[in-house]
Amino acid sequence: MFHRPYGLALSILALVAAGEVRADPIVITITKTDCSKLIAHTPSADVAYKPGVDARGKPVASAEADPARAEFARKILPEVLEFPITINPVTYNKTKAADKKLAAAAGAVTTNTTAITNAKTQATALTSQLATLTQQRTDLATAYAAKTAANTASTGGSGADSIMLGVRANRQATLDSTYATDLASINTKIATANSAITTNNATLTSLQSQDTTLRQTYTDTQISTTKTLATQSAKGLDQTQMAVGTVKYDIAKNSFTFNGEPMISDDQQKLAAACAKQGVK
Repeated sequence: MFHRPYGLALSILALVAAGEVRADPIVITITKTDCSKLIAHTPSADVAYKPGVDARGKPVASAEADPARAEFARKILPEVLEFPITINPVTYNKTKAADKKLAAAAGAVTTNTTAITNAKTQATALTSQLATLTQQRTDLATAYAAKTAANTASTGGSGADSIMLGVRANRQATLDSTYATDLASINTKIATANSAITTNNATLTSLQSQDTTLRQTYTDTQISTTKTLATQSAKGLDQTQMAVGTVKYDIAKNSFTFNGEPMISDDQQKLAAACAKQGVK
């Protein structure tokens, strides 16, 4: 169905042009590609054959002046291009199944290898994070010791009287509270980092174990596939051919057909026929 105004207009035009009025209206779907097919085709200069010029428009000796060259031109640029479609009916399914299984095995190895790479990258990042947090904890302890010593020195040192000792105690309580809060925060982050490292290491170990199994599976599948194809070849089965049909491309009409039938849907054929009645070709 259309979601643009011109789409509805085209659908109505198709119904009117076809001369059909019914309780259950025909619904015709048209795409941009379909629209382009209804417009007169103008081959580009590098596709359409022009006597006396090459694909770039430069003058050359005309093939029409020489019958032999004209015949050669017709051979290399026929009016209709044909593409025969054939399959091997005996081995097609077996070969397709074997190739699909091999591709799946290869994909599993690739996916697992990517996961291993990601886990190793994560391990490096977590290790670096842990090292940073550990250094922060060391720096915090060093700063705490320095502030404690400074507090002692500024409050009379070893000869402090009772008043100075009281001041020292109050200041130290504030230092201890701040240090305890900061230390607890860093320790929590360190514990989280260690937990993540443990989990990531377990994941990496599992992935590396799977890698061995998956690679062996791929090797076994590859051997099996090769054996299957070799067996078919030995029996001469890979030489069996069956024609499915022929695709033809009409250069002048810019149209494709398969076994003589246009390669467009029924609805598109109805639209094309309706438009043709209106002189649109």
